Amino acid sequence: MMSSHKTVKKSPIRGSTIEVASNSRVDLYHSVVSMSWSAYLAVFGAVFFVVNAAFGYLYYAGDSAIGGLKSASYWEYFFFSVQTLATIGYGGKFPQTMYADVLVTIEAMTGLLGLGVFAAIAFARLSIPRSRIIFSHSAVIADFDGVPTLMFRVANERKNTIIGAEVALHLFVRETSKEGASIRRIYDLALIRNHNPMLSLTWLIFHPIVEGSPLFGQSPESLVKGDFALVATLKGLDETISQTVHANHAYRCTDIRWGHRFQDMFTEDPATGKSSIDLNRIHDIERVQ
Repeated sequence: MMSSHKTVKKSPIRGSTIEVASNSRVDLYHSVVSMSWSAYLAVFGAVFFVVNAAFGYLYYAGDSAIGGLKSASYWEYFFFSVQTLATIGYGGKFPQTMYADVLVTIEAMTGLLGLGVFAAIAFARLSIPRSRIIFSHSAVIADFDGVPTLMFRVANERKNTIIGAEVALHLFVRETSKEGASIRRIYDLALIRNHNPMLSLTWLIFHPIVEGSPLFGQSPESLVKGDFALVATLKGLDETISQTVHANHAYRCTDIRWGHRFQDMFTEDPATGKSSIDLNRIHDIERVQ
């Protein structure tokens, strides 16, 4: 039976958290796979401790269930449970009653099943392809070839190449329909080039603001007041792992810098003539003179 629950999501459009009510079941597997490694290890440690604490108490409650103990302390039974669950079995402690044998059998099965589940989830987490694509913090608007143009930069932080990289830019804006309903519309923004055969360093993306563009006729003041966001998505094939990677970034109205341009990221050594690029400067912009 489905039960109603609420989740908290971070909206890439507004940059805030939104509480979402849903009647669907909680997707436990997806929640575990998507959590951070520190949270995953914390969950593993907590489950491991609770299971051993429970079995340790059951051994402790039995009548002389375990032999070879140095004392009657609960912790002796707890650490016997740890040895059993992890299939270590040093041999110093051993079950000596039918009650203990049954518990050991159940715990051994629990340990083997738990090891398989947590190992499978860890492998699933490690096998998820992740990109190291970075987007410039700001998007700028300035003339390019005599045309007002929206520009932003992307770069591949890894020392490899993304084959067939494709980028798309969309405008999310809240509008009111003729019937008075408030809806969020999505407009596709045309780019001068949306395909890069080999993305290894940086890529400067251009959207010309010409007639027909949703941004045509906008001003710095209207951009600040507008309830909108620009969402950029990028995907391509990572040549090292031969898997598709993807990334996205949202630019809110405060991230659009009018009358600015990006600073050059390339430098050349006069002595050797060797060129280099500093990815730390991907966010650097300057005002157009």
